[in-house]
Amino acid sequence: NTHNDIFDSVKKLLLFVGWPRSCHSFVGSILDGHPHILVADEYFLMTKLRKGRLPIQRDIIFKALYNSSTSSIKKRGSRRAKTERQKGYPLIFEDLMQGQFEDHIDIIGDKGGAHVSMLLKSKTYNISKTFGILRKQLRVDIYVIRVVRNPYDNIASDSVYKYGLKEKLKEMRSLVNKSLLEVPKTALSRSAVEYFQLYFASEKVDAAADKTIDVLCSDLIDNPKEEIIKLCEFLEVQCSEDYISKCASHVFTEESHTSKLINWPPEVKESIQ
Repeated sequence: NTHNDIFDSVKKLLLFVGWPRSCHSFVGSILDGHPHILVADEYFLMTKLRKGRLPIQRDIIFKALYNSSTSSIKKRGSRRAKTERQKGYPLIFEDLMQGQFEDHIDIIGDKGGAHVSMLLKSKTYNISKTFGILRKQLRVDIYVIRVVRNPYDNIASDSVYKYGLKEKLKEMRSLVNKSLLEVPKTALSRSAVEYFQLYFASEKVDAAADKTIDVLCSDLIDNPKEEIIKLCEFLEVQCSEDYISKCASHVFTEESHTSKLINWPPEVKESIQ
């Protein structure tokens, strides 16, 4: 089939919104392993469209997302491979059909939740208008997934990464007798402010989409099969027991609670509450 032919069956554009370090990478990676779903690995479609780097044409956009999905699996230096090394958990699964499809494609998407939300920090950006144009030009419905992690863990992780304390945190995790990591109050405060900015932005994206779902990271870890079935039902795709079982086998065994490893200034904690 030509590229144009394989996109004839696509009826849904899937986007992610939310925050960095919230498990979006994992959820996008397992969905990319579905035989009728392709999810680009942080192609940042909405950012490219906003900056005029990509024409809003069905075949051009779908081909770009398709190429991003396939190349992220084939190349050792791909963004997904780099993200896998940075995060310390797998995102490439040989037993799933990542970067491939079987017979036809029902859904094509782009993983990069924080980037979609960050666009709405600009007061001049009209997400409803943009989605309206995409619906018309791409002939799709727009589905949005928001993956939610404990806000304290999100804020803690964000401040640790941005302040360059990632290696220190990794070192502390390995210690038997752990002391609390000291993160500057200003770093925590900035991350807290941005967390809520992205929350309100994601609400606007959800309101403009055709269909949305929140996926709680803690629920995915506690009940992986049940949550994966919910995702399949939300996306209105058939999911075999084999696919569900394989996805569930890759879910982390426990959640990372970064918030418990740092020393919280009382005023910062109170502002989040």
